[in-house]
Amino acid sequence: MASDIAGKLVVVLERAATAQEVLSALRYASTTAAMDMAVEVHAVGAAVALLRRGAEADNSTWHAALAQSLELGVAWFACPQALAAHDMTEGDLADGVTVRGAASLLAAGMAPGGRFMVF
Repeated sequence: MASDIAGKLVVVLERAATAQEVLSALRYASTTAAMDMAVEVHAVGAAVALLRRGAEADNSTWHAALAQSLELGVAWFACPQALAAHDMTEGDLADGVTVRGAASLLAAGMAPGGRFMVF
């Protein structure tokens, strides 16, 4: 399904900390990507712990949703400050997740056609 809506959806995982809380955000992200819109998901809080390599193995539903979002082209980013707060580094992140800070999150969402959703 092609979308006639131009722009980018920036999903911010600020308060969502459990796989169940993040699954709702993933449904929006994946649906938007399936509509041929650009989507970025930024984990800026406790959600970074869910992005630890191997953590998704503890929850098959979470693993499937993360994999589907990546297949649909959703870009995943983890906040460097949140990583440090959880004693993680970029090397700890699951495949397909990279590190980007607050400036890139704000630039993406404030660009023409950008939209934020915060969970």
